[in-house]
Amino acid sequence: MPTQNPHRIVGLCTSSKVYSALTELKHLEGHRSAKFLSLLAENLVRKGLLNDHEVMHLLDQVVD
Repeated sequence: MPTQNPHRIVGLCTSSKVYSALTELKHLEGHRSAKFLSLLAENLVRKGLLNDHEVMHLLDQVVD
């Protein structure tokens, strides 16, 4: 039976938390992955680690 928040399981490393949250329900996997990556990109831009131009360049590579 799936949990609502598999990333909240105590003892999981960060990569396992992300993986569990994104893949727990297969029909939501694409949506969850896209949402996570959009929030991650937004956070990196806000912190000055990436700029909008760099994000657009990465998206161009994904789409092509």
